[in-house]
Amino acid sequence: MIAGRAYQGERCLGGQLVYTPDGDVLDKHLHVLRRAPGGFDWGPDAEEARIDQLAIALLADSTTKNIALDHYKEFAEYLREELEGDEWRLPTSDISADTWSREIDVADETPSPEDVDITTVEFDEMSFAVERALCEKHDISVHQSVNERRAELDATRDNVHSEAADSDTTGSESGKVEFPAASQKRD
Repeated sequence: MIAGRAYQGERCLGGQLVYTPDGDVLDKHLHVLRRAPGGFDWGPDAEEARIDQLAIALLADSTTKNIALDHYKEFAEYLREELEGDEWRLPTSDISADTWSREIDVADETPSPEDVDITTVEFDEMSFAVERALCEKHDISVHQSVNERRAELDATRDNVHSEAADSDTTGSESGKVEFPAASQKRD
């Protein structure tokens, strides 16, 4: 077995399939940028739009949506040169390291799940990296439509707010003991 986490691709009768390090089929990330809704391709002879979509999907899935938008062309060229044949394996370290770009440091832009708080994040202004960290923290699949993912995040935020309100009420009620005799004035 080869050590380390990696994306894998294969050409098969149904087309070109790409798998995440967790073994799921890689989402095309059409919500980030729609270059080739029909699918992915790789290698020196790949159609430009299809290799662009692969670059967008890999970058958005492993780094941030902003990095995917800003650097997919550069990463697509890297994929054109590096991925050949009907099957390939691309370690996650090759996506996040400076093997393909000297201009960015993706590690600085990706928060850990412990660093994000669902109660303080503005969903309309959050980056894809923050959204991904929230999904990981709250066991929400990032491989679904953006609308479904946001609906689950909204429901989770409502539950967190509800649990916090319940614990505040319970905490204030349990911390306050009132004795009926002590509350009455003596004459």
